[in-house]
Amino acid sequence: MSLRDNSNHTVTAFGTLPAAALALLRPIENETEYEEVMGAIESLSQIVREDAAHPLAGVYATLIEHAAAYENAAFPTPAVPAHELIEFLMEQHDMRQTELAQRLGIDQSNVSRLLNGKKALTAELLKKLSAIFHVAPETFLT
Repeated sequence: MSLRDNSNHTVTAFGTLPAAALALLRPIENETEYEEVMGAIESLSQIVREDAAHPLAGVYATLIEHAAAYENAAFPTPAVPAHELIEFLMEQHDMRQTELAQRLGIDQSNVSRLLNGKKALTAELLKKLSAIFHVAPETFLT
């Protein structure tokens, strides 16, 4: 099947979807739509689980992206300096400076400087912080 034929087949298949299913694929514009998408995400999470090859995995991922975009637009998070964010994440993970220093592979004094905003984040530190706290590296960039 050629790319054009495949595209035509896909468009035809979309045309057979119920209006409610198509509505879920649009960007979210209000709280009601957000609640509907969140319900669909919850249902799909039970079906898709962690199977990236599941036929509905792409739809599941798309709905999550739409929900995140709506949340970011509707509830913007003010920029927080990296050192304050690191301190917050440490508190959330019940982590002391010595443990963070060990996991980062730096001296505790450098963690102290980092938390006081006196030490800049390097690309390597961003990667390590991202892995330790399970957040995207850009989370620390303000």
